Amino acid sequence: MVALRSVVTLNLDELLISPAPRVSQVKSGPGSDSDLASAQRSCIPHRVIHRRVAGERLARSARYTAPPYSPMNCTLWLGKLANLNVARTESRGIAPHKPLMLLTVIDLIESGDISDGWIRFDVRLVSRFRDYWELVRERQRNAPEILMPFHALGGDKDKVWERFTIDGQPSASKATTRLCHLDPSLFSCLLDAAFRRKARETLVSIYFLPHEQVMLCARLGLPLIESAAVNALRKDATAFKASQKKGRDSRFKSDVLGGYYFTCALTGYRLDTETTSIVQAAHIHQHAVSGNDNPRNGLALTPDAHWMFDAGLWSAIPEGDNLFLIHVAIDRFQESSPLGRILAERHLQPLLFHSHARLRPDPKHFEWHREAKFLL
Repeated sequence: MVALRSVVTLNLDELLISPAPRVSQVKSGPGSDSDLASAQRSCIPHRVIHRRVAGERLARSARYTAPPYSPMNCTLWLGKLANLNVARTESRGIAPHKPLMLLTVIDLIESGDISDGWIRFDVRLVSRFRDYWELVRERQRNAPEILMPFHALGGDKDKVWERFTIDGQPSASKATTRLCHLDPSLFSCLLDAAFRRKARETLVSIYFLPHEQVMLCARLGLPLIESAAVNALRKDATAFKASQKKGRDSRFKSDVLGGYYFTCALTGYRLDTETTSIVQAAHIHQHAVSGNDNPRNGLALTPDAHWMFDAGLWSAIPEGDNLFLIHVAIDRFQESSPLGRILAERHLQPLLFHSHARLRPDPKHFEWHREAKFLL
């Protein structure tokens, strides 16, 4: 095992804007009171000034060197993950909020969206958490209060991370917590694939009901939990397969939207708030026909682009080197728009992928779409 060691600092502007926080070096000077005063005399908005200066001050105070990978630390953390401070009720059982938040963060570390231990409360975190929540909604019977576990996992009883406001100050309330910093020893463990697998197995086996375990194992690609309760579910083959499908579908949506950086492949349009995004996850090779939930059989599309794609009004032809040219069935529809978002204008233009998107479609799936759906 190669020892992992990282030096992490916080640049708050990068945390708030970039796809994944970058390691930055702290320089002397910026962040002082004189820097704040001079900035205030400029045309920079007041809130941005304070956010930047707060970030630079926090960078100086929050610098740390993460410990190297330690099997002993990882064993200790598996024990802590197995003993989270979770609520229990007779009607709803163990509250799944904290385990689901941890599963979400593990996914984001694995995908590279969390690269140095800093976790932002943003659409990438919230969207993925909501996809997980759909797998427990039947038991919980409500929408999740996502800020609650985001803040609570930094409490004294769990101490998974430290909590900060959007301006980089320590946060004492879920209403103000917008940044969290993972415990360095836990982050070092989570950089290891074998530990991530063990952490997921621990969380799934302890905090979820048997039918939820089936869905979560399917979503995460884990072997099924060996228990009498899970084995009993196999007796109803139809329901068992439906649970597995629901788990895989949940993963498809998360991976497609995150993989394309919440950006429409047809238009390049991206609009998201702190908690929601305009795009949807679309299958290229129709799922009802192929059953294919591989993210490379997907595109992120706005609702109108998704509808037009499923209706066969446009498709794409691969031209090599991740270049896909759009083909529009120009003679099969009429359109008008004062805003200039005209489908016909996209004919023979490339699909648009955000510079931060890490996912690309598999060319073979477009072959099916052109033959089966595209209106020639």
